[in-house]
This record gives sequence, C-alpha cells and structure tokens, in this order.
Amino acid sequence: MRARRFVAALTLLPLLAGCGGGNEVTMPPLTPEPGDSRPAPDASASAAPQRRTLPARMALYKYLRGVAVGNVKACAYLAPAYERRVFGGPGRCHSGLGRVRAKLRPQDLAALRGVTVPACQVGPGGADCTVRFEDLRWKGAPARPGGLLAASFVLRRNGARWQVAG
Repeated sequence: MRARRFVAALTLLPLLAGCGGGNEVTMPPLTPEPGDSRPAPDASASAAPQRRTLPARMALYKYLRGVAVGNVKACAYLAPAYERRVFGGPGRCHSGLGRVRAKLRPQDLAALRGVTVPACQVGPGGADCTVRFEDLRWKGAPARPGGLLAASFVLRRNGARWQVAG
C-alpha cells in the first residue's frame, strides 16, 4: 500500500514542480482582438504623446461612431460652440442629429462605423488636440468631408472630459 502511494507521489512531482514561485511568465502578453478598432496607444517612439492624447482621441472616436449609428449619446462629446455651429444652437444636437445624419451619404455612414483616430497634434500647453480629417483611418473607403465631418476637429479639455470644440 505504501509503495503505491510513493509511486503516485513520484508521478505527480513533475506536475507540481511547474507550479513553483519561479519568475517565468507562462501567459502570453495581452493583445487587442483582431476586430477591435478602438484607438490604441502606439508602440513606437512617439508612444508617450499618443498615450497622453488617448482620452481626447477616444472622445472623437465615440462621437464619430455615435453619429454613424444615430446614437444621441454622441452629443455629450460636443462643446456648446461646436454644437451651435453644426446643429444651430446649444442643446440642439439631440433633436438635430437625425436631420444632420440624413445629409450624409450611406457610404459615409458605413465609413464612420469603421473609423479610428490614431493620432492628434497637441496644441500649445496641452489643452487642445487637433485631428485633421486626413489623419482619420478608415476600415474601407473613407467618408466624404463636409457638414459635421469637418476638415479638422479641435478637441478641448473641459474639466476631466474632452469635447469636440471645433
């Protein structure tokens, strides 16, 4: 009986040896999912500025993707001045989003569903961030600029949030 327990313990030793407190990393690094198109920090030498601009780029990303699907929650990412210019006044995004979306071609709406915001230019003092329309990345054919798809988007920090200001 003791011999069987001893043999069983010996067969388990190789398995238990791998469970030690070694410094070996056995799990691969986490990577984004292939279908995930959210803006991710760049791994190149410019990674530090891109990490700092991620919240601003994410605000523009959520706004554009919200416009693509007609979600009025996208209006929360607009500064009053931008809302006045595009929708005719502060607070009019909620009621005017459908009207403004109707002016976009179906191809533009499809393109907005796949848009990403990979980079932005930080303004003086780091308070503003500018994304040119040419810098947006598209999954397929790009949207046509005009209307609410400005030639450039200025993102401005408003307290702890970033908003599309121009």
